[in-house]
Amino acid sequence: STMIARVGIREDHAMTEGHAISATLVEDDLVMAERVGFCAKKWRLLALTVMVLSAVLVVLLYMLLIKEPNGGASAAIYTPSSNEPSMQPSSPPSFDQSPTLQIIQERGHVRCGVRSEKGFYLDLCRSVAAVLIGDPDKTVGVPVTVQNRFKELDRRTVDLLLSRDTHTIEREVEERTTGSGFTFSSPYYYDGLGYIGNETFVECAEKHQRYAHCSSLLICVHEKSTGYDFVKASFPRDFFIVTSSSEEREEMMLNNTCNVFANDRSHLVDIASTNGMVAVVGSKLMTKEPLAAVTRKSDREFSDIINWVVHALIHGEEQGLTKN
Repeated sequence: STMIARVGIREDHAMTEGHAISATLVEDDLVMAERVGFCAKKWRLLALTVMVLSAVLVVLLYMLLIKEPNGGASAAIYTPSSNEPSMQPSSPPSFDQSPTLQIIQERGHVRCGVRSEKGFYLDLCRSVAAVLIGDPDKTVGVPVTVQNRFKELDRRTVDLLLSRDTHTIEREVEERTTGSGFTFSSPYYYDGLGYIGNETFVECAEKHQRYAHCSSLLICVHEKSTGYDFVKASFPRDFFIVTSSSEEREEMMLNNTCNVFANDRSHLVDIASTNGMVAVVGSKLMTKEPLAAVTRKSDREFSDIINWVVHALIHGEEQGLTKN
């Protein structure tokens, strides 16, 4: 409570000098005044306005839903015109979506993408068939090239690639010829880029020399390969020629269009021993190439199986196990 003074004026007839002022102390309770906002003052009007607007909106939505295209009104909001689906069904897949393991076992053989239908890589394919089917002879080697190998795997023409394929992060995430990512096994062999050809120019290529007697250096290299990426980064464009096939490369080497050929060194040794080419294989490995089996990323189970086949072969070799 607050003490206040109540002041009043009275006429005192006993005083001759006019009026006298008297004051009396009064003890009362006070309530402090608060500022009242617009919404608090007009809440009834605002509530009524919101209700009216909501009712108008409901009526408009109802009219839009039942309005027919010709301007009339329909008694029902939804009346299907026919029994046909509102959307055309999606086209069926163009390939068997069953797991790769199931497809192989039902088919009765393994299809491996290889660059040669004999030798080391076909033996790897035979190992896969021995595990999946129980018979190493149940294999089909499907010839692939540097240019189409990943496309053939992506199209499911082959079950896996065993064709000197280097494991790179780019190919695992988005391989450039298909736009898809692939799964790679543990490396079964570590190779590297090397050179074969005229001894003088092979030495020039290994030392990255392009002047004096090395000014005539001309390297043949396969397009869309890790070898091409290395040569392109190491030499100006007029020091190398891009080839699209082994036949084209051999022809260019024989007619002296190129005096050096770049590829995996293991493949170069094979070329020198089988083609009767008078050439020198360089002694230096210019890159490190972890070669691995390649499978589609969409089938993890099959990829794991192939990886364990590779591990089993490595372990068997370490333990001295042979076919017998």
